[in-house]
Amino acid sequence: MKKIFTISIGTAIVIFLTGCSKDPVANFAYSPADPYTGEQVSFDNLSMDAESCEWNFGDGTMSTVWRPVHTYLSGGTYTVTLKAFGKRSGMDVYSMNVNVTSLQPQVEFGVYTDLPGEDGPIATETDIVFVGEQVEFYNTSVNALSYLWDFGDGYTSDLESPVLSYDTPGVYEITLTGYGAGNEQDTYSTTIEVVEGVNSALRITVLDVDEDYLPVAGASVIIFETYDDWYNFENELDEVFTTVKGKCVYEGLEAKRYYVDAFANDDYNNSGLGVADPGWVETQLLEPDYIHDFFAYIEYTGGKKSVRTERVSSKRIDLEASRKKKLQDLKTGRINKYSKAR
Repeated sequence: MKKIFTISIGTAIVIFLTGCSKDPVANFAYSPADPYTGEQVSFDNLSMDAESCEWNFGDGTMSTVWRPVHTYLSGGTYTVTLKAFGKRSGMDVYSMNVNVTSLQPQVEFGVYTDLPGEDGPIATETDIVFVGEQVEFYNTSVNALSYLWDFGDGYTSDLESPVLSYDTPGVYEITLTGYGAGNEQDTYSTTIEVVEGVNSALRITVLDVDEDYLPVAGASVIIFETYDDWYNFENELDEVFTTVKGKCVYEGLEAKRYYVDAFANDDYNNSGLGVADPGWVETQLLEPDYIHDFFAYIEYTGGKKSVRTERVSSKRIDLEASRKKKLQDLKTGRINKYSKAR
C-alpha cells in the first residue's frame, strides 16, 4: 500500500509516493525438540518485519534478546509467547507449548573397605567398620549433578565418592542427597556400625557358595579355639548373627587362631568344607593392632543343624561325603583370610 502526498509550489504541483511499513509477523522455533530440565533451550526468532521483541518463557522469566537461550528448572508444559514489534506501532503475538521432561535423580551408594590383595587392594562392601579404618562411600547414583553427604558424625562432603574414617565407636546413619539439573533431588540413607576392635578383633563375612558368593544375612556364627572343638561342637564361644551385609565381629580375642562355624536356615553350613579342608574354617593368626577379616563360605547341605547332636552327626557324614565332592575349583581360588595394620 502506498500513500500519495501533494505539495503546491506556485503553479506547480509536486507529487510524492511513499511506501507504507508492513505489520510484523511473529514466529519462532526452538531446539532441542524434547528438552530436559537443566538443558539449554535455544529459541530462534523467525519474525518478519519486526524491529524488537519480547519473550515470555512461561515460567515467570522474560527476555528481549532476539535469539535467547533459556533453561527450565522443573519439568512440565510451558507456553512460550513471543511479541514482535514493528517499526511504527504494529505488533504481533505468537505462542507455542514447550514440553520439558524432568530427570529425577536416583540416589544410592555402597560402603566399602579395602582388603589387602596380592595384586592390590580389594574393595569389599560392608556395614561394619573399625575405628580408624579407611571407608569409601561409593556413589552409584544416576541423573544427579551434585551431592551432599552427611556421615552422621557431624561431618559433611560434596564429593562424589568420598573417603573417611571414624574416630568413635557407635552406629551412624549416612545420608546422601543428590541434586538434578533443575530443582529435582533424591535422598538415600544407610546405617553402619563402627567398632573399637579391642585387642585382637575378627570381622567375619558369611558368603553363600551356591548363590554366587552373596552375603548371608542373619547367619549364625560361632567360633572355637581348636579344630577338635569345632569338629565336635564343644567349648564354643558366644554365638553372634550376621548383619544385612553378612558381617559380624568378635572383639577382645587372644593372639591365636580360631575356628569358625557358620550356618543359616538349617540347610546351609560350612561343615563339609571344613571337614574336607580345615583351611576353610581356620582363621589367620590374630595379632593386636591389626584388622582381621575372615570369609566363612557356606553351602547347601539339606541337613538340619539346629541341635548340637545333629550338627556333629552332619560333620561326620560330611567327612565321608567330602571325598566325593568336587571342590577343586573352589579350593584353587580360596583366599579367605586378610589382615591389615590399623
